[in-house]
Amino acid sequence: MSVRTRKTIFCGIIILLSVLYLYTNRTLYTDLQDKNISLKLLLIAAIKAAEIGGSEVIAVHNQAKFEIQSKGKTKEGINDPVTEADYRSHCAMVHSLLETFPSITVISEETSKNCDKITISNIKNNINNLNDYDIKDEIININDITVWIDPLDATKEFTENLLQYVTTMVCIAVKGKPIIGVIYKPFETKQNSSLFWSWTNHAISRNLQILHKLEDERIPILIVSQSHAGQIYNVSKIAFGKDIKIVPAAGAGYKFLEVLSGNVTAYVHMTAIKKWDICAGTAILTALGGTVTQLFDQQLISFRPHDSKELTWGLLATMSNHVWYLDKFSNI
Repeated sequence: MSVRTRKTIFCGIIILLSVLYLYTNRTLYTDLQDKNISLKLLLIAAIKAAEIGGSEVIAVHNQAKFEIQSKGKTKEGINDPVTEADYRSHCAMVHSLLETFPSITVISEETSKNCDKITISNIKNNINNLNDYDIKDEIININDITVWIDPLDATKEFTENLLQYVTTMVCIAVKGKPIIGVIYKPFETKQNSSLFWSWTNHAISRNLQILHKLEDERIPILIVSQSHAGQIYNVSKIAFGKDIKIVPAAGAGYKFLEVLSGNVTAYVHMTAIKKWDICAGTAILTALGGTVTQLFDQQLISFRPHDSKELTWGLLATMSNHVWYLDKFSNI
């Protein structure tokens, strides 16, 4: 065998090994990238998803007519409506999230129904939205992340044109703990009062930093569901006395924001409620120092992907005096 032939064979082996090395490392790098997620980028994606979901809700509302269907009756005998806005918002929000994070676990109130391919801008176009915030990034394994979305909270009120209660919500839970929450009010016209978000121990939207706080919390003001109240009125009067102030309202997102704003002292719910209704509010309220637990067994609420999607032990959300409220209800 000639020297030239040996050199050719040797070079060929070196090239083959180099290609194999680069391919193996590229595969490992890609696999690593697929398994790990930037929470800062996921926050940006969550904000974007809530906003484009809200845009779909507005678009349906602006139609002359839209179809209203029913999922059936709730346990309290109340009609549970669903509209084109719910489905269009769901499609836009889920597609937006999966376009950026194809392997992520997303749990939504709705299921995909006649979802056409939705054209959305690249998430990188929104990355400058957080330039004014000094946020240190964090990388998390994708298997530890669950995204909960509510494409249209307060659907019944949406159909009745009670638009102040309507929100779209996104929540990111890590190992079952909600750490990022986004609540968007698509029909809010006041400047800086439509989008609220938080990332625990990292950052909160500026409109959350200037919320009004109650000067006197000795007089409880409870906000409750106006359509799924159950026995809350009777139970609350027994617990706190006949002079207790109770504010009926719709939409879990709206109620959480009322607690955060200091307009009420506690959000109390006694009947069954879905976790996509409360995940984002829980993330935001706890990020600001509040507490959210089940009402009757007083446990924190887990948001893992395989947990029950329904909360049956009641809900209590407060910014302060949480144990005092729990004691009042437990002594009934």
